[in-house]
Amino acid sequence: MGKPLPKQIVTFIFIVLGFIQILGFSSELHAQNIPRRIETEISFPIDLHAPEVKFNLRSTGTKKFILILDEKSIQMTNVKIFDILGNLILEDKISPEDGTHKSYDFSSINSQLFVVEVGNAKYNKTKSVYANPQGQPTSNN
Repeated sequence: MGKPLPKQIVTFIFIVLGFIQILGFSSELHAQNIPRRIETEISFPIDLHAPEVKFNLRSTGTKKFILILDEKSIQMTNVKIFDILGNLILEDKISPEDGTHKSYDFSSINSQLFVVEVGNAKYNKTKSVYANPQGQPTSNN
């Protein structure tokens, strides 16, 4: 076993540590004292105040439907169309220049029930449409 430190050396170490603490040098030695940039202003994303997107779906023919926005959008509106199994069929955007109506034709798709998700940066709404007008027989394609 090693010899214990003489009492004078232990006292000297405590005195030196005390001076370091008093002079403030120890604050630079602690890992938690990380300099951080101070925020002086608050900024929000531009599209934070995006209005809720309201829309309706109307079947126009076998495997065809129209998406109708309740009011003209002032920004890009995202549209995702899924089949009944949840497979993404189409990802589209409606620009303000497109107006309030957009038609879709999925004659080449096997599904007749579609799930449509419409939204913007803040809101998303989902509705489904059975793309076979009432009174028309379904065709087995």
